[in-house]
Amino acid sequence: MGQILSAMQAYANVMWASLTGPARPALAGHIHPKIRALMDGYQGVPRQVSTSASIQQLQKVQNMRDLAEVCSGIAPGRILRSACPTSANQQDVDIIRQKLKITHLVDLRSTYERSEDPDNLLVKNAELQVSKRQGSMTQMEKFEPVGEQSAHSGLTIHHLSLIERSRYYKAILLKIPFATSAYALAVMPFDSFKGKSAIMAEVNKGGLPMLYEMILETSGPEIKCALEVITEAAEAGEPLLFFCKIGKDRTGVLAALLLSCCGAKPEEIIADYHRSDSVIQEIALGGLEKEDKELNQIDQAVFSKAPAEVMAATLSHLEDAYGGAAAYLQSIGFTKEQQQRLAKALAVPISSQ
Repeated sequence: MGQILSAMQAYANVMWASLTGPARPALAGHIHPKIRALMDGYQGVPRQVSTSASIQQLQKVQNMRDLAEVCSGIAPGRILRSACPTSANQQDVDIIRQKLKITHLVDLRSTYERSEDPDNLLVKNAELQVSKRQGSMTQMEKFEPVGEQSAHSGLTIHHLSLIERSRYYKAILLKIPFATSAYALAVMPFDSFKGKSAIMAEVNKGGLPMLYEMILETSGPEIKCALEVITEAAEAGEPLLFFCKIGKDRTGVLAALLLSCCGAKPEEIIADYHRSDSVIQEIALGGLEKEDKELNQIDQAVFSKAPAEVMAATLSHLEDAYGGAAAYLQSIGFTKEQQQRLAKALAVPISSQ
């Protein structure tokens, strides 16, 4: 037995030497030449719409914008994105509820992140709907508001997590090279930190493109459910805000799919994503970055940014792996007819309904 363990340790040492050689570029995704050309030639200056002035008056809520600012196929005030709005002060609450008329919040954060929420002015009296995955389907469970009713009641929160611990780690094991997995399994009994560090090195090499690929591959039921919630709200003429912790990664992936449904050009989707680059420079991986010490090795310079190249790589991945965003949505059960319904509903000005 001792000889076997020694052999495993020797193998681990060889693998470690090979894995700690020259690093690959952080950006792992391939970018189609046509998308690269569009990206290089687009300045990404958002247009001003009727909601823009109100959004600019927010004091605590960050990274908010109306998707109509980048896509002419969406009517202003229908669908907005932001960082987590639970930090809203009274002025922000008044803007969100009275000026922007938001009646639905789609919260893409993890269970862990939501558990850290303090009591806040925006959501304390809201109706709550929490997603529950059953096999390949996601259903919403409804909970009545808790607490005294206030002038800000009438808000519904839909919790649909796009990053959870079990899904995240399973996805990593499927994404990293087999040699790294073999090395990690061999070295873990002797040095768990070294084994996990090898995995984290691959995570850093894959960067944000790999993270977004994992979200697309493991959170299909939640993405489908989120788009169905957005469609129902849009058809009812009820403005909706969707968000994650910093409004960049999970929010950026859902925004890209939404914008694709509404006829946005690739360069417009890239420009919308890139607007987050200079707003909040933090890492948010569903709380995993706080729970697991090995995730402290995540490259801050890679995961805290929102480079245009990352969304270009994500759009290219959708083309390579699925045949485009529309085909991806069909693969997760959000049909062509549903996509058309969503686009039609978001194109109608609220005053027309």
